[in-house]
Formats: sequence, C-alpha cells, structure tokens
Amino acid sequence: MFKKSNNYFKCAKSVAAVFTLIVTALFINTATAHSTEESELTKHIDSLEWIKGGEGLYFALSWGDWTKKGDYGMIVKIEAGVELPRHSHTYDYHGMTIQGNWVHSYKKGDERLLPPGSYAFQAGKEDHGDRCEGTVDCLLLIHQHGPRDFFPEK
Repeated sequence: MFKKSNNYFKCAKSVAAVFTLIVTALFINTATAHSTEESELTKHIDSLEWIKGGEGLYFALSWGDWTKKGDYGMIVKIEAGVELPRHSHTYDYHGMTIQGNWVHSYKKGDERLLPPGSYAFQAGKEDHGDRCEGTVDCLLLIHQHGPRDFFPEK
C-alpha cells in the first residue's frame, strides 16, 4: 500500500514537471505569436540580462517590452530566505514556479506554498506578498499585460 502511494507522488511530480513545460511553452508561443519583429525567439537562461530589483530580488526580460502596455514575460529570481514587502502592480499577472518554493500571499494571512510547477494569478491593484522559502533560490515565470511596476503597500 505504501509503495502505491509513493508511486502516486512520483507520478504526480512527473505530471507537474510536464505541465510546467507545456504552460511555459504556451506562454512563450502566445507572446511570440504577437511579435512583429521576429517570427522565432529563443533565449537561453544563461544569456538573460539580470537587473537587481532590491535585496535578493532580480528580474530578467524573456520576451516583449516591460516598459509598454502589452504582453511581456520575465523570469523573477528571489533568493532563498528573502521576503519581499507587501506590494501591488497596476496590471494582472500570471506566475509559475520554475525552481524553489515560492510563497505567495493574497490577503494578509492567506499564504500559498507554490513548489515547482505551481501557478498563481494575481489581480492588478491588489496588495500581495512574496517570499522564497527554503535553501534553494526561487525562479518564477511571470507573464503580464502591461508595464512592470511596483507599489509598496500603504
């Protein structure tokens, strides 16, 4: 009985990994399908240009233009153990954990642990929190429909 349960969790982790790859491909295909500059876009994670956003927080643009209204995607790196101040953004975003244990909170006290393969939708103009739990840095794929911004909670 225990082995079946253990196999179930191994299978669930495999399904989550495949789901992550499929959703990532869909994000990229959606964004590149609207591109007028290039018909094909490939970026290796080692070639991304990282911008420091704060202590233990980095951003790298994957596609689009994060300074204008429209679709863009970025990889967000939150170093292990770092907790960001509660904040909001003007536009909704879709996020998926690639690596690490992302903890996303919607309303105060409403935290969600999001291991690799997990998805979160965050409505624009709503305060929320983020942190990276554990000893592994968090990498998040964020797809947003408007300029990147950050407003600390009032």
